[in-house]
Amino acid sequence: MIGLVVATHGPLGEALLATVELIIGAQSQALALSLSRSDSPEELHARLARAIAQAGTGCEAVLVVTDMFGGTPSNIGMTFVEAGRVELLTGVNLPMLLKFFNYRNDQALADLARLLRDHARDGIMIAGEVLSRQP
Repeated sequence: MIGLVVATHGPLGEALLATVELIIGAQSQALALSLSRSDSPEELHARLARAIAQAGTGCEAVLVVTDMFGGTPSNIGMTFVEAGRVELLTGVNLPMLLKFFNYRNDQALADLARLLRDHARDGIMIAGEVLSRQP
C-alpha cells in the first residue's frame, strides 16, 4: 500500500480529504498538512517529515501531493523525494485523490504518480466543447 500526504496552502488538503471520505468512506494512511502564513519553512519541513513518517507507517511508499508546482508545499516536499519511497505530485484535485485510493494497493509508486497525473489532465473539460460534440 502507498500512503498519502496532501500538503497545501491553507485548508484545501483537509477539505479534499474530507470530500473523499464523504464519497468513498474513511481512508487509512492518508493525512492533510495545511500551510499557514505564520509557518516558517523550517517548521513546515519538520511537519512534513512527521506527516510522511506517519502516512508511511506500514506502507512501502508515500505519495506527497501538493496544490501547485513552485509553491512552498511543493518546494519543501521536493526535498523528501526518494526514488521508490517518496514521490511528489503537484496539482492535486478530487478526481486525482479518488483514483489514488482505487489504485494505491495495485501500483508501484512511480507508476501510480504517472497514472494520477494523466487522469487529472484527462479530467479537465470545457463543458461547451463536450456539449457541442453531442448529436
